[in-house]
Amino acid sequence: MTAPPQVGPGPDRGADPALNALRTRSEDRAPTRGDRRGAHVAILRAELLKWKRSWVVWAALVAAGVAPAFNALLVWGARRVAGTAGEGVSIPWEGFFAQVGLFANLLVYPLLFGFVVTYAVVREYQEGAATNLFALPASRTGILLAKLGAAALILAVAVVAAVPLAVIAGLPVLGYLPSWDAVAAGLGLHLVAGLAQFLLVPVVLWLAVLGRNYVLPLAAAGFFVVANIFTAFAGDEALWIPTAIPAWTAQARYLPEIAAHLPAWWVQLPPLFLGFLALAALTVTRRDVV
Repeated sequence: MTAPPQVGPGPDRGADPALNALRTRSEDRAPTRGDRRGAHVAILRAELLKWKRSWVVWAALVAAGVAPAFNALLVWGARRVAGTAGEGVSIPWEGFFAQVGLFANLLVYPLLFGFVVTYAVVREYQEGAATNLFALPASRTGILLAKLGAAALILAVAVVAAVPLAVIAGLPVLGYLPSWDAVAAGLGLHLVAGLAQFLLVPVVLWLAVLGRNYVLPLAAAGFFVVANIFTAFAGDEALWIPTAIPAWTAQARYLPEIAAHLPAWWVQLPPLFLGFLALAALTVTRRDVV
């Protein structure tokens, strides 16, 4: 008889000893409340260890630099055109940070957030680790929340990293360093918009646990981008579309006149977050592992 596979190994990451010890104890006796609490902590720690060893973290940091580079290119182009016409273009750092937040949440973060959450869930099914993972003395909902929490930390790192990357990208085209107040305002803007973007993640999470493959959830993330581009051309009447609220929230921090046409993200997005998170938890609880 062959030995059962270790809990959550995968080809590029080793088994977590704490998880295997919990699984062994749960096979010897009925799990206690302390076992369940310890399992949730161990799962979260194991998830963070997996991310530390994964190439996805570096890919997320690269993705965080896309919007700053794109915005710097646009500013450079605008200055070239204005210079040819004998005009000057003055862009403050506050506006530069807001534009980076707009492009990041409009085009980049829907795909980045969707991929990170999908990868966290789907890899367990495709690598055959889900069976042993769900054998731990922890609820499937708790395991799902641990995975979502670990993914949130990785995404938070990418969102925060976008601010110094924006400084690096913007310095050559703006020609001067931002003040600390401008950097702090830019960081606050990115954190608020990033939180609003994260509230849309359970939509992709539900599709990931439903389909157990990358196609359906990433197609949904791509649809988010298409919907966001539509709002950029549709005018103020389309700003209510949920997928676009994070991007225009970032822009509204610099252009307050947009806020009059923009729904409050803390009112519209939390119900979507809770509703689709409940659907994801129900799906992962009711469906068979294989």
